Formats: sequence, structure tokens, C-alpha cells
Amino acid sequence: MKRFLMLLMITCLASLASCKMPSQSIQPRFDSVYFFQTEDELKQKKVDFEQVSIFSRNLQSAVAKAFKKGQVESSSGYVVVAVRSDGKIASWLDMEPALHEYYDYEISEAIRKLQPFEVSEGIVVFAIKMAVETPVHTKKEVPDPKDWKDARAKLEDRNNIEQLVLSLWPEDE
Repeated sequence: MKRFLMLLMITCLASLASCKMPSQSIQPRFDSVYFFQTEDELKQKKVDFEQVSIFSRNLQSAVAKAFKKGQVESSSGYVVVAVRSDGKIASWLDMEPALHEYYDYEISEAIRKLQPFEVSEGIVVFAIKMAVETPVHTKKEVPDPKDWKDARAKLEDRNNIEQLVLSLWPEDE
């Protein structure tokens, strides 16, 4: 009987050890940055790239904290961020498959609360590649969030990133 109990206990422990336990925290991975404006346009807006670098690091930390504990499907794409000259920040996700709306909201709120870098006039728009629960980043070269496609069709100049972003800017800001 003791041998049977011992064998049963070993079998139970082995089966528990082989079970995949849920991750304690979701691990986003970040890669390259994509700027929607040229370097000359950014210089005209007096963008300090040192400040952008600090903002980017803070953004990555804020996004990682926004995930906390939970489970998500593997997803990759971009976090798109716009910073206005008045210091307001907006963001959009361009992820495949799309993240649950809870995480979309949490990420957006975390980014909105960051200390922005200085922009002398207009808006600066950039994106950072992000992979969630996967080491593989998107092969997509240019970010294009789902909301942007419909908004772009309504614009006179479909290539004007500032007009596009302003047309989608959250109304409460």
C-alpha cells in the first residue's frame, strides 16, 4: 500500500511539474522606432532626441507595468504615439492579433500619463515595434492602426500625418 501511495504521489508531482503554469507577468518586447515625419521636420519642431529616448524608455516601462498579471495571446505590431506641442499625448495600437480592449485601454492610459518630450509646434508621431508573449516582431514596415484607415479616407491630404492624428485625437483632451 505504501508503494502504491508513493507511486501515486510521484505521478501526481510529475504531472503537476509538466503543466504549464500561467506566467506571473506578461512580457512585452520592444524593437525599432519608426518616425512618421522626416528628420528635418522633427528639427523644425525642435525635438530633442535625448528627450525622445528618455520618453521611449519610460513608455516601455509603463507598457510593461500596464500588463501586470494576466494572460494574452501572442501578438506583435506597433505602439503608435503622438505628442502635441501643448504636452498632450495620445496612442494607438496596431497589433495582430489585436490585444483585448482592457489592455488597449490600460496601455493608452499609461502612455497618456507620461511626461512628454518638448515639441515647439504641431505634433510628433512615432511608433515602437512591440511583441507580446513572443520573441518575434512584426514584419510590417509601416504602422497603420485600424482606426487610421477609415479616418485617412476622409482627409483631403491622406499623407498628412498631423491632420490624420488630429482627426482621431481623443475628444476629452
